[in-house]
Amino acid sequence: MDDGLNVDHSTFATVTGWFLLTWHAFMIGLSLLGQYVGQTRYTRKPSPQSSKLGQEAPGVSILRPLKGVDLELADNLRSSFEQRYPKFEIIFSVADHDDAAVPVVQQLMSEYRDVECRLIIGDRQVGINPKVNNMVKSYESAKYDIIWILDSNVHVDRETLGRSVDELMEPGIGLVHHLPVAMQPSSFAAEVEHLFLDTNHAKMYLAINQVGVASCVMGKSNLYRRSDLDRAGGLGAFAQFMAEDNIVGEALWHQGLRHRMSADTACQVLGRITPLEYCRRRARWVRLRKYIVTAATLTEPFTESIVCILMGATGAWILFGSSPLWYFGIHWFAWFLNDYVLYRKLVSTSSYARKPHQPLSPYRFTRAWISREVLALPLYLYAMVGTRITWRGQDYRCLRDGTAVAITKS
Repeated sequence: MDDGLNVDHSTFATVTGWFLLTWHAFMIGLSLLGQYVGQTRYTRKPSPQSSKLGQEAPGVSILRPLKGVDLELADNLRSSFEQRYPKFEIIFSVADHDDAAVPVVQQLMSEYRDVECRLIIGDRQVGINPKVNNMVKSYESAKYDIIWILDSNVHVDRETLGRSVDELMEPGIGLVHHLPVAMQPSSFAAEVEHLFLDTNHAKMYLAINQVGVASCVMGKSNLYRRSDLDRAGGLGAFAQFMAEDNIVGEALWHQGLRHRMSADTACQVLGRITPLEYCRRRARWVRLRKYIVTAATLTEPFTESIVCILMGATGAWILFGSSPLWYFGIHWFAWFLNDYVLYRKLVSTSSYARKPHQPLSPYRFTRAWISREVLALPLYLYAMVGTRITWRGQDYRCLRDGTAVAITKS
């Protein structure tokens, strides 16, 4: 009887050990894949072919929804005017006449009189999502079938549109998106956010999209055809969701249309962020996703360096008697180096010509990286037990069906 229990215990321990070690090995492979994609894609950026077609090039309508004056707003919007592409229009949209972004847009429109552009003032309430409400009129009045939705807080390279259209014209492609990259933090909390976006998030985003088994889209900068989205009900049909970018990506994916990333990044200047703002951003990220991509959200803590390496260390100890301390130390340092190399590549290749970006010093990188890794699990647990988020000054409560309701301030 005792021998049977010992055999069962031994088998269970062995299976557990191999499971833990295999998961860690899988995450190492995924991290290295993200590193490989980052090193190869952004080092040798192809010359766009669509840009050479003149008026035969597919037309593109660039939609830039606005609310207030984001950091570096003028330069962000200017990057749309300066696209080296022969056939596009720009449609700006704001909800209110007195929005502070209006004078910025008007000044740029006067500077670039040869660029076809217009400003739409006034939104249409089609759902809870203020960004979609702000864009519905632009979407419906767009001159061209190809739509490029580009957030107001990011800037892009001058060749981005040409390379993106090249990708979108490939057979079976229904959406082209760009890696979000954060730049120029001016506070410690902003450096932590900077490191999250340019290391952990970047490598996972690159790796998952390279494998391409499911939709994985962040809505900073997306191109797709209006005719494709209209088959899913049009943009207004997604206004009930706060994470409309993810839902739009899934809707196109379910039509059999795959996604591509061009060799471009959507760069956001962070400026100053307080520790509370950083925590709220991370909480909002998790709370928006947990009812939409539940399985991926539940898996998230096991992809973080500390938890993942502890799993591997436990597995190696069970199977081979390896020292957990040495295992963890060696692998955490290797994880750090992998992130650092990718970070340097993304910062060095994502510079907007008007204002080159500088990477953090090794000391500041290390300080922010360790802080990010240590805070990852506590912030995740905090986010999972709540449903409240804040977006552009308005509070919302996330519902289990992936929608949200606004919270009225008393």
